Amino acid sequence: MYIKNIEICCVGPIENIKIDFPMDGERPKPLIIVGENGTGKSILLSYLVNSLVVGKQEVFDDGEIEQGKVYKYRSPNYISSGKDYSFASVKFDSGIEIQELQLNKTKTDFEANLNYVPARKIWNQIPPTETSIFLSTFGNHPGPTETIFKQQCCLYFPVNRFEEPAWLNLDNLKSKASYTDLKRISRYSNRSIICTSPLKANKDWLLDLIFDRSTFEIKTTSIAVSFKQGDPAVTLPVFAGYDGQSTNIYNAVLQVLKVILRDGGNIRLGAGTRKNRQISVMKDELQWVPNLFQLSTGEVQLLNLFLSIIRDYDLSDGTLNSLDDIKGVVIIDEIDSHLHTSHQMEVLPELIASFPNVQFIITTHSPLFLMGMETKFGGENFCILNMPDAEQVAATDFSEFNAAYEAFKETTRHREEIRIELEHHSKPILFVEGDYDIRYLRKAAELLNKTPILDKVQLKDGGGFGNLDKIWKSYDNSISEIIRNKLILLYDCDTNKQETQKGNVYKRVIKSCNNNPISIGIENLFGSNTINKLENTHPKFIDIDEPSARRIRGENVVKPATKFVNKDEKGNMCNWLCENGTTEDFLNFDSVFEMIEDLVN
Repeated sequence: MYIKNIEICCVGPIENIKIDFPMDGERPKPLIIVGENGTGKSILLSYLVNSLVVGKQEVFDDGEIEQGKVYKYRSPNYISSGKDYSFASVKFDSGIEIQELQLNKTKTDFEANLNYVPARKIWNQIPPTETSIFLSTFGNHPGPTETIFKQQCCLYFPVNRFEEPAWLNLDNLKSKASYTDLKRISRYSNRSIICTSPLKANKDWLLDLIFDRSTFEIKTTSIAVSFKQGDPAVTLPVFAGYDGQSTNIYNAVLQVLKVILRDGGNIRLGAGTRKNRQISVMKDELQWVPNLFQLSTGEVQLLNLFLSIIRDYDLSDGTLNSLDDIKGVVIIDEIDSHLHTSHQMEVLPELIASFPNVQFIITTHSPLFLMGMETKFGGENFCILNMPDAEQVAATDFSEFNAAYEAFKETTRHREEIRIELEHHSKPILFVEGDYDIRYLRKAAELLNKTPILDKVQLKDGGGFGNLDKIWKSYDNSISEIIRNKLILLYDCDTNKQETQKGNVYKRVIKSCNNNPISIGIENLFGSNTINKLENTHPKFIDIDEPSARRIRGENVVKPATKFVNKDEKGNMCNWLCENGTTEDFLNFDSVFEMIEDLVN
């Protein structure tokens, strides 16, 4: 059973919205709520959480609040400014409905002073001297109510969820898992809808899971062994793995863990001895993470979120053999809290997709998370609503953030590559725009006897002048003052860059040969004789724009013919010149070697 729709009228910044929760057949689509601070995102969630908390009271006695009470505070103070009442309704697909009507004065005074009544059926049930009414039909639908709270998970992760970091104090660092003590009595769920600090409960549950799997689900097979020739065979049991529901749940936990740790290798959980009951992560049978809950704050947040979903469903009456079996409603306020950009964009969407039958209702301030959802789900398989009007928006509206993120990753990658090179080598690093530049420089060095100069630097392919710019920006700070070796960024002549220096980082431009036929790229260094020779022997290498004439303000202006290398033939031209080129062809490269020698020395 899932939430079908919600209607909110005149509550805080929310004027009037009705949201139909998206479905894909029988499967719910993730619903993501965005908006600036103060636009009603948490107000929207509060009505949904309130409906779950109230419904649980019909089935269990160990609810978060006292029997007959509600979770969400009801007050005239939440009525929108200038309005006389507020209304909200939450409906489930089973027909269950929760309604709330709040007046700014008693019903009697409302009718007497305002000369109208709200067009709501619930109006007639407000007592004359009261200012509000709350109605729920959970009691009228005992079957569906038991289904959602006994056979599904219902969880709310508020924005104030928090776990102390492992380094904060010795007690927390040494906190150990213990076996769960569950009360097996009627109308007691052993579960909580509101999850603010589930780490200890998840630890204990994992220990139970490891124990059950190791004790009750170990499988053996019998083999016959004869110790001496002629002796009768002896049947011995041999370990054959694990099988059972605990094993299935254990595998589901590993599936989540591999996504969070971004490692699909041979990973398993380990448990310490009774005197040190830590839960560790083993990789290839070696201890990889000594304490599962000593991961980074963001990783522990993710672990708690999604382990809590598995644990809660395991404690229900539902059958759990894989993550696909888990059904329910999970509400998460500010899901991106404490998470690195890579977790927001890459890990979170993957985790959400791992629970296809869970109705995720999420608020976020992270455009990167939205772009990650777009990449993982596609635009049609999840929904984004912008508050306070609940207007549907697309993740592509935030595409500029995706571009910024990719640029950030690319810059970080370049910086890491450079750091490694600087640590392992003493030579300056010379970045050029592309692989063809490297090949031309090496051939020119060979023909012009400049190889000793070129050997003084490490040639690197920068992947275009745009990437050279990213490298420059990543060092346009105090880091450039402390790197030990020189870093040279060599741009082609047509980039119009200004030569400059920042610490040991240099920006240099190949000198343009204005009289040469090709005006752009490193091919500008080849003279007329070389280009004419190529036109005669390999005409497909060189494209020509013929002369053209224009009349501008009464005068005829003739644009001369221009030549340029065909973009699809650049590689073939490079191959030919590196194989057949002469010293005369590469004479103009001498200026590049002079520049390198000046910088190196």
